[in-house]
Amino acid sequence: MSLQESVKKLYEFRDFFFEDHSSELADKKTELLASELNKTLKLFVKEKDESDSCKNAESELLKAKALNVLPEYSPEAFEILTKLVKFHPRLVDALNELGLCFWKKGDVKAAKKCFENALREGKNAESLQNLSMILRQLGETPEEKQKNMLESLEKAKEAVEVNDDGKSWYIVGNANLSLFFSLNQSPNYLKESLLAYNHASQDKAMKCNPDLYYNWAMALKYDENYKLTLEKLELSIKYDPLWTKPQEELESLVNHLKNIQLMISTKGKLKSRKIREIISALKKELDNSNSTETFVNSIGRSETYQHSKISDLQEGSNTGKMLKGKVACHVYCSNSLPFTFCLLDEKENCFAVNVYNMAQGKGVIIGDSVIILDPHIQHFNFEFKDNTYAFSSIRVNSPLQLVANKRRFGRDTVATPQLSVIVKKCTRQKGYLQAVTNKTVTFQGEHNLVTFQ
Repeated sequence: MSLQESVKKLYEFRDFFFEDHSSELADKKTELLASELNKTLKLFVKEKDESDSCKNAESELLKAKALNVLPEYSPEAFEILTKLVKFHPRLVDALNELGLCFWKKGDVKAAKKCFENALREGKNAESLQNLSMILRQLGETPEEKQKNMLESLEKAKEAVEVNDDGKSWYIVGNANLSLFFSLNQSPNYLKESLLAYNHASQDKAMKCNPDLYYNWAMALKYDENYKLTLEKLELSIKYDPLWTKPQEELESLVNHLKNIQLMISTKGKLKSRKIREIISALKKELDNSNSTETFVNSIGRSETYQHSKISDLQEGSNTGKMLKGKVACHVYCSNSLPFTFCLLDEKENCFAVNVYNMAQGKGVIIGDSVIILDPHIQHFNFEFKDNTYAFSSIRVNSPLQLVANKRRFGRDTVATPQLSVIVKKCTRQKGYLQAVTNKTVTFQGEHNLVTFQ
């Protein structure tokens, strides 16, 4: 077996570990990987013919790549690569590996320079992929960060053009998801991220990547595709049993869905007398209302909406319609995204309302009269681990779609999503997104040491 094949096998051992090993060995993975690395390093014998500089350079590059298989920074790999780049400044693979060393070391700017230098020598997918990830970590001002994120997406797309593989598509997905939370949550970015993650999953090289499934799950969760969210979280847990975040997210979502069902079925656990009082008050308000009402939107334009019953609304978007009801209860969510409450209509139908981007400390209370403009209806009916989840909900992308007690919610009720950087030691393919609060969306991982959010 050649040195090149041996190094390839080493990376396959790391990336497909749980295809051949039980999850019970999860805590031994790094130790076993280090053992495989030592076996591989024994195959490297310094070339006796020092005049054959090209062959020696290839051997040293492979050795450095092998050393880079571990998540930690390798001083030995750094030393080898620094010398290689000094004597072979146009060696693209060496520049890329050196960039990884700088990245693990925490010197993001030096890593970026390495990848840019590699691209000057020749367009290649690895440099483009790494630059896409690096760019999302840079920028001092909101304007700089936005510019870098847009450039990040362009680099990711270029990587796909050069190498249409799963990793390139995975990075396209992360770039789109970053932009979704950074640029007013344009639905096109969310759609593109979901398509990209699906593309990435078709590549068998990404089959065991827990972060692909986690990021995919977070995008699906925000899209309210709960069944697929739970399934992707299970896969993330399977391929990284020691990583607690997927398990926490899965348990949190399951509990949230159960709480929604409980509160809907019990109508917020309200007593019959209280329900009668709420419905009576609601009917009086509806009797004194016109069939249409006009509201001024956030840019000062008047818009007219038609009163509708929930039975009159179609699944999906209902533009130009409005639905009125009374708040029955709040539904607790451990990560506070979204803000969920249950609404009663005049027929005593109870359904969930998920409001995204609601500022902390804002919202509605039990008994409030709430009007939802342009309601987006969804009906859920699926099974997961012997439990059935069946309920209806209304998605509200912004508090600006709500009118509470005849007062339309203003911009002070809107929380702007913010991206933060969290450091997580991980293997080269790592990268995940976590919606932490209704104000903060955090991307983590995607690379050896430094994470992007």
